Amino acid sequence: MPPYSGFKPLVGGGAQHTAPPARATASTRSGLSATATVADQLPEKSNTPALRSTFVDKEEAAMLRAMARLNGEDPGKSVGNKYSKTNQVKLKARAEEAAAMGLVPLDPLEQHELAKKTAAGYTTISERAVRVPKVGQRVYGERPAPVECLPHRRSEEEIRYAHNNFERPMAPPGRPTQSSDARKDELALRNQFNGKTPQEILAEKRSSQPPPEAPPPPRSLKQQIEDEIAERHEFLDRMRGLGRAHEHEARITGEIAERMQDLRALARIADAE
Repeated sequence: MPPYSGFKPLVGGGAQHTAPPARATASTRSGLSATATVADQLPEKSNTPALRSTFVDKEEAAMLRAMARLNGEDPGKSVGNKYSKTNQVKLKARAEEAAAMGLVPLDPLEQHELAKKTAAGYTTISERAVRVPKVGQRVYGERPAPVECLPHRRSEEEIRYAHNNFERPMAPPGRPTQSSDARKDELALRNQFNGKTPQEILAEKRSSQPPPEAPPPPRSLKQQIEDEIAERHEFLDRMRGLGRAHEHEARITGEIAERMQDLRALARIADAE
């Protein structure tokens, strides 16, 4: 039977330690083994403490806490609810006191807008202060910041002012010119017509001619009818001289009678006016 190693099995599993090696039996010079003492037969004490029967790791503990929150067993939640109920009681008491005094609480939106107006109209002490010159000291104007005295890059306004806002000067309008070939042709034409072009010669002729006579004023309708009657009488006289009056006399006489009727109608219209 092997000697007792002091190992004690654990309930519920877990890591188990191997048994320590058995202690060798002491021997004498004669080679005989010494008699085992009572202390050697007692079980040895183990330095490793016994593990618990159940082991809970970190993930399992987090899961247990989450389940407690879901079931309403969260201590932080209960404390918060306690303070919330206390605040509700205090707010209700204040509202009752304000109602007893005749004060009506503002709407949250109106309260927010009123706070904004109050903050916008507020002026600080430095803004309300008045600049007073000190006695015995000369009053100077506002000096530029020290950084303005240092050389720095020019701003956009300065660059535009220096370069006239980058406006390019307009080119002068072009003058109508004549090509050399056209100039040669014109000179050759002038040499051909004694220093003048045909257009200039025609213009001189038109200017030297007398102005045309003004057209006669338009005749009236009565004058036109009278002229037509006179022309037909002259035509009949010529035909009588030639002995051919019988060929045209009937037709010409009818035309003269028609125009005489037109003259009578014009006379009636003139009298009516």
